[in-house]
Amino acid sequence: MNIKHSETISELAKALVKFNARVGKISKDAKNPFFKNNYATLDNIIDEVRPILSEFGLNILQLPSSDGEHIKISTLLMHESGEWLESDGLTMKPVKNDPQGMGSAITYARRYALQSFLSLNTGEDDDGNNASQARKPQQQKPIELATEEQIL
Repeated sequence: MNIKHSETISELAKALVKFNARVGKISKDAKNPFFKNNYATLDNIIDEVRPILSEFGLNILQLPSSDGEHIKISTLLMHESGEWLESDGLTMKPVKNDPQGMGSAITYARRYALQSFLSLNTGEDDDGNNASQARKPQQQKPIELATEEQIL
């Protein structure tokens, strides 16, 4: 991922360090009945981080765009000094190419981009359905070699 930034980021970096020292674990406020897991909604994440960001002169914008088939979310973190950081964006293809599918993909992408960009702790979150975890290799049974007596 490429991060674009202002010419300097020293004030933004100081504020971000203070933000991360102050922000706690984000509470999970919703349940996915299909996968039987809990997760932090985008609204909850924003409600928990926005006052702390503001306290340290920080603001975040998430800008959606679309090519008609994919959506892209760019995240911009700004500091009151004028310094900024911007992600190159998270691109997703909605399951359905209709307004509800696009809206759902935008919300999902914003939630994960925001969590990543601010290094937020939401605890174990399996709303990605194990997509972010490498599967454990299956144990293979050792091959038993035939003895010379069995061959003869």
